[in-house]
Amino acid sequence: MKIGLIGINKYAKYLNFACDLHIYAFQQFLNQHGHESVILDYKPVYFGGFNMRYPAGYAERRHREALRNGASSSDVAKRAELAKGYRSVVRERRRRYEKFQRFISKNLVFTHEVYDSDLLEVRDPGLDCYICVTDVIWQPVAPYGFDRGFLLGSRSFEGKKKISYAASRGASKDFPSDQEDLFFSYLEDMDAISVREQDFSEYIESKSGLTATTVLDPVMFHDAPFWEKVAQKPKEERYVVLYYVMEKSTDTIAKAVEYAKLHDLTIVELSDRPLKNGKITDPDVKHVARYDVGMEEWLGYIQHAESVFTNSFHGCCFSLLFEKKFFVGSRNGQKVPNFLAKFGLGGRRFDGRTDVSELPGDIDYAPVREILAAERQLSSEFILGAIDDAQRSIDEGAEFDAEQYEARRRRLTFPVRFHSDWPGVTRRSRPALPSSRPQGLEFERLGSGALEYWYRDTRYVNDGLILAEAPVFESQARKFLGWTVRFRVDNRWFWCMSDGSVQPGTVGGEELNARKAVIAPGEHIPHFPVNHVSAAVLVAKWGGGGLVTHLAIFARAVVARARHFARRMVANTRWG
Repeated sequence: MKIGLIGINKYAKYLNFACDLHIYAFQQFLNQHGHESVILDYKPVYFGGFNMRYPAGYAERRHREALRNGASSSDVAKRAELAKGYRSVVRERRRRYEKFQRFISKNLVFTHEVYDSDLLEVRDPGLDCYICVTDVIWQPVAPYGFDRGFLLGSRSFEGKKKISYAASRGASKDFPSDQEDLFFSYLEDMDAISVREQDFSEYIESKSGLTATTVLDPVMFHDAPFWEKVAQKPKEERYVVLYYVMEKSTDTIAKAVEYAKLHDLTIVELSDRPLKNGKITDPDVKHVARYDVGMEEWLGYIQHAESVFTNSFHGCCFSLLFEKKFFVGSRNGQKVPNFLAKFGLGGRRFDGRTDVSELPGDIDYAPVREILAAERQLSSEFILGAIDDAQRSIDEGAEFDAEQYEARRRRLTFPVRFHSDWPGVTRRSRPALPSSRPQGLEFERLGSGALEYWYRDTRYVNDGLILAEAPVFESQARKFLGWTVRFRVDNRWFWCMSDGSVQPGTVGGEELNARKAVIAPGEHIPHFPVNHVSAAVLVAKWGGGGLVTHLAIFARAVVARARHFARRMVANTRWG
């Protein structure tokens, strides 16, 4: 059985140390038990055009977008701080990125092809069983909502065995009703479900008839000697590790400073966020800020620390595995409290009111080891049992109900726009619409000079039965031949081909012109064979027209575009 793993791995924007470590731990665990696997080289739906090696330019563009779009002052300030941070660590970020890439190349087995939520609708990686693996993969992210890849909800997963291992919703609260319905529709199609946090398990089981087993994060499958082989010993001695996520980090940082001064220790400050000199400004504490570390160095810092201050889930995991004295500050969500409670370590938490002299002492790890051994056994039984069940089902030739998936696709709805594709068109008087036609016609003249229209508050059904209409624009120079059709899943555009297939393409799709389907008025708009459609555009195809006419139309288009930009300049001046 060919097993595919999917999760947040090499495309973690902040180069989070744990993202590649937990998939490494899981892949190694499967190898130890005789199961080969490959990790889908998967870009999350929200990844966008982020540059992992040099993210400063991307961060600056996002800051300018926030300013231009009138974002809240807090959002603008957050983006400005991030852009400033990335500018300050250009060399350090490059070194960190290259260290991450070396670890990935040396230790992880990925697919050759890079996938995303769009491509997984039309391209099958060709595996038999898929496991979505750990961390915050079941959290809706605006404006996309849930990432279908992480929930194994893309079309290419249909009919395959589906397992979740240690999935998390992060700091998310219970989902709103509309998101909840979608979430549970994905879960109902899974063969075995496990999550990382007890409160998440309780939520799933209370809202559905499903069983959601609570299991350990994959890094916990392996003892300290396994990780010591990976870790790199640091040059610093007698230090406190300060490792935090940015949210609510103030107490964690302040208490680490107090503790280091009290015990005459150096602070080694590590963060996922780009901070060249860290956040510690107290001149009376010995302080080293490292942003350029790789995963091996990060593990080594924790392994050899005198103590650890963290508000990170995986900071807690590795502090426990290396049996360190560690203290836990505040952060959002319940994943850290859930983890500490599991091992009877809730007393390691502190807040801003805690006096440094009141922090707890050494940890008695004997009972912790017993709990860890029992939890490992339960977690191992879950995942190995789920894989065995999947293999048995495949061997028995179990069939899946393809019709239910097709029926779901045919209930999808989406907005449609009608695009003239070129500027030489005018609006025409439209006869009275039959009552079955949508109302509320809206027009927009685009910067290119082309005309676009749509029906306000109207969504079309993906059943392949909607008839294409005659356009509400016309040309004196060209003859309307019909519509070509493109649709967007999440981020990519796909075009309907004359052979009935769909192909990814650019917005204009010029590279596919010879193969596009042309839909005449009165013919059916094609059914889109995907599990999500965010929008569709019917693009006019024209024929006929002589050179003189074309030149005249081109001249009108130039004038129209000039007027458009002139209006924009006036508007910008007025609001500037």
